[in-house]
Amino acid sequence: MNTLNVILAMDIIHNFSEGILSTAVYAIIGIIAAVAGYFIVDLLIPGNMGKQIAEEKNMPIAIVAGAMILGICIIIAASIVG
Repeated sequence: MNTLNVILAMDIIHNFSEGILSTAVYAIIGIIAAVAGYFIVDLLIPGNMGKQIAEEKNMPIAIVAGAMILGICIIIAASIVG
């Protein structure tokens, strides 16, 4: 009975560490994809979104950029989950 408990504990630890690793990999891929999506949209629209938001304090562009990045992140999360 004691050997069975050790085997089950090792299996739980293995599954947990495998889950943590896959979560970290998907998080990194998701962040890279979100940043790439932001830069692609920034290239497609006229002007520089970062400059408009940071230097000129353009609130409507900041709201659009925030909504855009949330939309991209939702799409990426849905594609990762399946």
